[in-house]
Amino acid sequence: MPTFEYSAIGADGALVVGRANAHDELELDRELESRGVTLASAKAVTGHRVASGARLNHVDLISLTTQLATISGAGVHIVEGLEGIAKRMTRPASRAVLEDVVRHLRSGLVLSEALDRHPRSFPDIYRASLRAGEASGSIDKVLLRLAKYLEWSRGIRGMAIQALIYPSLLMLSLVGLVLLLLYFVLPRLLTLFPGGPEDLPDETRFVMAVSNFVVGNALWIGLAAGAGIASFIAARRTALGRERIDAFVLRIPGFGKVARQLATSRFSATAGLLQEAGCDVFTVLRVAGSTCGNASLGAAFERVCERVRRGQTITQGLEHEPGMDPMLLQMVAVGEKSGELDRCLERLAAYYDEEVPRIVRRFLALLEPTLLVGSGVIVGFILLAALAPIFKLYETLG
Repeated sequence: MPTFEYSAIGADGALVVGRANAHDELELDRELESRGVTLASAKAVTGHRVASGARLNHVDLISLTTQLATISGAGVHIVEGLEGIAKRMTRPASRAVLEDVVRHLRSGLVLSEALDRHPRSFPDIYRASLRAGEASGSIDKVLLRLAKYLEWSRGIRGMAIQALIYPSLLMLSLVGLVLLLLYFVLPRLLTLFPGGPEDLPDETRFVMAVSNFVVGNALWIGLAAGAGIASFIAARRTALGRERIDAFVLRIPGFGKVARQLATSRFSATAGLLQEAGCDVFTVLRVAGSTCGNASLGAAFERVCERVRRGQTITQGLEHEPGMDPMLLQMVAVGEKSGELDRCLERLAAYYDEEVPRIVRRFLALLEPTLLVGSGVIVGFILLAALAPIFKLYETLG
């Protein structure tokens, strides 16, 4: 779609200059007219790269939100503030996104409409909160809450990644060590012993059978592992696949509880922010559910939203979902009765801010020694199977 530079006359008679995307000048004229602006002249821009493919990363989004809250509270015009912020961005992609947002603002769009052009840079919760802030005239307060929420979200994500690093490395090391023993070490070691397989101990014959299977079918095992990984990635790219995988994650002993409470914490923080910003209950449930981090629970919150549309309260809608956290049900019920749903959700999110790290630490305190003991048992059994013929040989010689 071509990009046009245009000059137009606003409803107050002021000159409006900007850029906009349209198939032709007639479509551009209709679009501007719908905003109460009369097109004076337009020229197609050649060689201009619109920043639709660029995106803000999470760090730049937090920095942008904090600075926007500051300049908005200080009374600085949003366009001038964004221009200044764009010049200070170090990443070209972030700078291109903000420059494109400024162009849309100059063309007559409000901030939330300009951000709608970049959904990959500004998530649903961000744009929904700003729309509510524009309607209530409290953009600066909404931006401050958004900045705190984004910082909290980054902390939660970092905690989850950090918690998974050590178990993942340990499992990879175990798999690598077992494959090394079965594929390289054990076959060469057993060639040193005289006699046939029937003279070997039972545990040695079992490990040899596994080793022969791994060595003889290495290509097929590799292809099967690759196909499994590809199937998992393909399933994660579909809504039904994500929902089923995340539902399975919630049923994993120990880890499922951590995942459920982490998703509930994210839902509570997001819903509290949107509720306080003035969003309607349907937007709160839809956006907060879709950003909770678990597709299975997200689908459950979507069903709750449909029940609310049919006239039920949020509490009644949540009670129909068996997988909901009891604490969430209790706090939502209290919030609906007291008329302070946003405060109750914020208290629940604050509670989980402290509870989730404790649960993660307890889970890791149990998981790490379990993995170490399991690794020791497996590796020890393989080594014992390799050394058992030596012990048998000494007994025979004795």
